[in-house]
Amino acid sequence: MRALEVVEITGAPYTASLPVARDVYPSVQLGLDVPRPVLDARIDERVDRMWGAGLVEEVRTLVELGLREGVTASRALGYAQVLGFLEGSCTEADAREETKRTTRRYVRRQDTWFRRDLRIVWLPYDAPDLLERALEAVARG
Repeated sequence: MRALEVVEITGAPYTASLPVARDVYPSVQLGLDVPRPVLDARIDERVDRMWGAGLVEEVRTLVELGLREGVTASRALGYAQVLGFLEGSCTEADAREETKRTTRRYVRRQDTWFRRDLRIVWLPYDAPDLLERALEAVARG
């Protein structure tokens, strides 16, 4: 209720009235800026490697150990989709593609979250002088 009152009175988003976070210790935060197509391709490769490394067998074993009773583990990226396949609600290929899709969506949410943090110095992931740029950012502190 308080958030709605703040929005109505100020006309600004509730988050605008929240206190600014203060760093306890001086630090420099660096982020690597990776273009979406590159990131998506890496996600696809990673999911394929997970499958090749035995994700389906891992989930089968965990089901026997009580995976379905767990609140968070059974909803983890990859596990939830493999469970759907093992239960017969989708094909293995569909489970793999759904894992890729949900992982890409999760990464987009993370990117949106981190982009709001103005303390992060974003550097191009493939810059030939990446190390130098990172060291300069640290030196500027």
